[in-house]
Amino acid sequence: MKVLLVPDIRLGDRIIGPTPDQESNHALFQRYAKRLQAQLGIGFQVYIDQSEGYDLLNARDYDTDTCWILATAAYQALTTDIFAHHRIMSLTDQAVILKDTTEIVTQLQSPTN
Repeated sequence: MKVLLVPDIRLGDRIIGPTPDQESNHALFQRYAKRLQAQLGIGFQVYIDQSEGYDLLNARDYDTDTCWILATAAYQALTTDIFAHHRIMSLTDQAVILKDTTEIVTQLQSPTN
């Protein structure tokens, strides 16, 4: 499964993410991605989205091979239409800062997902 971490989303001229600094958001998510990849192991490919959310907003509908994990602020900015067509999870700022992968790993590895 492909796991894409989306640290922030560009909406017009605003960047929505855990911090107003886009470079900081990417650095935090890069650290988290390394930990998450180590915890998930084989069968999962963890990437950082560099498109400012563009790839998610234009992704193929009902893609069951991709899971999008967004910062809470970015997650809250999405519409219900996007949630209906994609597998999307929210990641708290605290989990990113503390590199706490427990909840995400549990959800990704559960047999119902």
